[in-house]
Amino acid sequence: MGKGHQSLLTLAVGGFGALVASLLHMPMALLAGPAIAVSLAGLWGAPMDIARRIRNAAFLVMGISIGSMVSPESIAAMMRWPVAFGLLAAVTILTPFAGRSLVPRLLPFDRHESFLAAAPGHLGLVIALADSLSLSLSRPIILASIRLMTLTLLVPLGATLAGMEVGFGLPGGNAVTPWGWIALQLATALALSPVLARLKLPAPTLFAGISVAATAHLGGWTGGSLPDWTAQGALVLMGSLIGTRFSGMAWGELRDSLLAGGVIVLLTCGLAGALALPAAYLSGLPLLDVLLGFSPGGLETMIILGAALGADPAFVAAAHLFRLLVLALVLMLYASLVARSARKHGDGQGDEQAKGQGDGQGPVPRAD
Repeated sequence: MGKGHQSLLTLAVGGFGALVASLLHMPMALLAGPAIAVSLAGLWGAPMDIARRIRNAAFLVMGISIGSMVSPESIAAMMRWPVAFGLLAAVTILTPFAGRSLVPRLLPFDRHESFLAAAPGHLGLVIALADSLSLSLSRPIILASIRLMTLTLLVPLGATLAGMEVGFGLPGGNAVTPWGWIALQLATALALSPVLARLKLPAPTLFAGISVAATAHLGGWTGGSLPDWTAQGALVLMGSLIGTRFSGMAWGELRDSLLAGGVIVLLTCGLAGALALPAAYLSGLPLLDVLLGFSPGGLETMIILGAALGADPAFVAAAHLFRLLVLALVLMLYASLVARSARKHGDGQGDEQAKGQGDGQGPVPRAD
């Protein structure tokens, strides 16, 4: 089946999931419903995937929709961000080391694998380091997918249980931006996206849309937002995209990883929540904003959930970018230390030690 047909099938399944979830009055039904439906279809063997161009179109629409929610209050609140960002850096550094210490006591993971499993994001870098450590490449993907799906479903549910009003999708705007301005923002964001990609910024198309729309609104050049049907349609596509993470995964693989995934979710979310509380108190920022900014979910997903729940999208986006930057430095530093330790053992204690055999710490990086 070609990419085009797979995309159509995936979107059809996602649309059906959105309809069922809406009829059941599920919080954030247009995101959660497609995620569940596409995940189940993928686990049953259906070829679930979405072509890159369609993904980027959804990211672009979501970015402009979210950027239109940025207000002057976001700029005023930036003076209070450093306090929260300091504690965010602390929890980002602490989380993988806590996993390295605690997870092997509960699960059959070695210390290196536990460190990577507890890393709250940067899946591509985690997979690359797992390969260098001769660890399983499928396990990080499965555990990250479980964490992302759990947060996608539980964050809106938790907000509803806390008494917040959570709708089916993104909140609608009071006015629609004139179509001429919409076209100009789309064209500008499309031109900016490759520049951000060259700068190695994650989700460059999403952030291009956010940056362009936020600048246009803060500058007073235009107002309003995209028509509701465009943003809500993109939300259904985003939920479907989350569900494709489980495509090609066997039920047995998922079942065997659920316990590990649950432990990782509790560890990462528990630490994030524990430091989000003092961060909100010390900075004076709304607790919801800080909780979503500290949450170890996917960057795109948490920004979208933040916008849907009424959090400051500028803070949530900046927090997740900052978290990924800190995490990249932590992961690369850890890999360097492990490689240096491997060379030291190899030089002084023979080849068997260099391969990590008998030291209780699992495999270490290959010499190349």
